[in-house]
Amino acid sequence: MQENEFYSLVQEDGHLESMDSAQAASEAVLATLGETLTGGQAEDVAAQLPDGLASILEDTGHDGAGYDRDQFVDRVGEHLHETNVEGDDAEQFAEAVTDAVAAALTDGEVENLKGQLDEELQPLFEDVTVDPEQI
Repeated sequence: MQENEFYSLVQEDGHLESMDSAQAASEAVLATLGETLTGGQAEDVAAQLPDGLASILEDTGHDGAGYDRDQFVDRVGEHLHETNVEGDDAEQFAEAVTDAVAAALTDGEVENLKGQLDEELQPLFEDVTVDPEQI
């Protein structure tokens, strides 16, 4: 998957007005995801993402924060406050970005990723609405 394809998926699924907004939402969600993973898992996920997206995960402190769903969404909203994207829709954006991430990853890597997440976060990577065949 190319970076522009990733952002297009996020823009469509997240009902965002522009590609710039999709990029800002993606960066906020990926930074938050990076915070909740350990370094090794973040590297494994990053290896299957386009370079620009991979660097967001790689450059985040990987402290294994273990956010539950509410904490994750709140943290995405905090990251969005630094952008032109409204943080009130952070949950919608988190779902759109994680769907795109899941579509970019192999099934095995999605399972490995879910294994490191709080069980409340795991559903973000299930029932993905993006069809990888359409990418």
